[in-house]
Amino acid sequence: MSDRPARPWDLFNKNIGRVEQDIAKERLDICNGCERFIKATTQCKECGCIMKLKTKLPNASCPLGKWDSISPTKLYKEEI
Repeated sequence: MSDRPARPWDLFNKNIGRVEQDIAKERLDICNGCERFIKATTQCKECGCIMKLKTKLPNASCPLGKWDSISPTKLYKEEI
């Protein structure tokens, strides 16, 4: 995993793992409680990302600092 921020195409990169499901859920729960979250589309008004997908990327972080990227030790491999 690199130290660069997440990019949309990272979702298609099989070399970048995914966070554990409980971490992705925790991140999305934080988003659900945010005033900048569009529930109908699961989209963030700050970064424009689809958070249902972004929360699964280890190198992703919240643009408002509500959750951060994580280390590779918390990853699992997911078939895309």
